[in-house]
Amino acid sequence: MVIAVSDSREDEKKRVVDQVAEVCLSKEFNDLRKELENIYLKDKIENALLTAFQDALYSILTEREEIGSEKQIY
Repeated sequence: MVIAVSDSREDEKKRVVDQVAEVCLSKEFNDLRKELENIYLKDKIENALLTAFQDALYSILTEREEIGSEKQIY
């Protein structure tokens, strides 16, 4: 008999991947990414497109995390 055991690390990875995918497909993310790309290209930032992507993703994930924390407080 095989018993399925939930691996919390795998569950956490899936949760993160789901969250990142949701963010990357959002209008909010794409608008912010494009805005940052324009700024970074104008300022001649090295790896402007990658940096804009990373900064937009980090910003939105952080914002969602903070909003989630606030909801748990109330």
